Amino acid sequence: MAARISPEINKELAMPELIELPAPPAKADLAPRKVLCCEIARAKPSLRALGIGFSVSYAQKRIKRGRTRKPPYFASCYNVGDLGNINIVAFYHPLIADWEWMDKDEECYRLRIRSAIREEMIHSVQVMTVKDRYERSSDLQSQFETAESYYQNLLGRIIEELADSAEGQAAVLTAAQLYYEDWNITSMEKLRQIDKKLHGRDGYLVSELIRQIVQIRIGELTSEEAKGKAWDKNRIFNITKFGTTENLLKFMAGTLRQAVPRLVKLSPTLAEALLEIEGTIRKIHQISMA
Repeated sequence: MAARISPEINKELAMPELIELPAPPAKADLAPRKVLCCEIARAKPSLRALGIGFSVSYAQKRIKRGRTRKPPYFASCYNVGDLGNINIVAFYHPLIADWEWMDKDEECYRLRIRSAIREEMIHSVQVMTVKDRYERSSDLQSQFETAESYYQNLLGRIIEELADSAEGQAAVLTAAQLYYEDWNITSMEKLRQIDKKLHGRDGYLVSELIRQIVQIRIGELTSEEAKGKAWDKNRIFNITKFGTTENLLKFMAGTLRQAVPRLVKLSPTLAEALLEIEGTIRKIHQISMA
């Protein structure tokens, strides 16, 4: 999930709309805390190489467009307009809550956390590569007032290119159902409505689709797949054909995986974005392993 920070707000606040609460008591279950700390430490060399900040929030609520909402697992934050000061915020309470959802299975929980961190790194690299491209191009600067307006235009072009065919639309809707955990997103119009309702603009899902495709192409589980059995808790889907929501999830993710090569061909803008993002990830991996 990506979040925009107004440049007028104190830069020391990672997420200014958060309602912060005290840190968890020392008697809390140590096992998930240990896994979470280890996975954050594992990711920090790559984050430092990218110049991405990282912070932990103990907020249990946040205010978004005047409404109180639960925080996500992680959020990639950046300045409105210039896309600068990229910072990843880890939300402690929802991350620790997944320990119970995943039946206290340490290995499954570790994969879940690792995948979620990777998700936000990919989001951050998306923003970073767009910012760099915009700042290097005088033509783009003459066409678009800010790096952010260029980013939104880019996402809009990708969705237009994919929506131009039934095949592309089907894959986009599968990606949306996975991300939003909503089986009722069966048309592009419904997707536009939920994007606007939850994120204030249509086309938001494209940033998640890019993230899903990058995770697939580099040989990792998508964040949705890494939830595993956690999908069987408080999820309402028609699972008659599949038995459990976990099996449904695997089928949907498999469908998206098979569609990836075709999606890249359908959208030249998507293909170009993927090359830049994956190239940056490879370079950072080489640096962190050196």
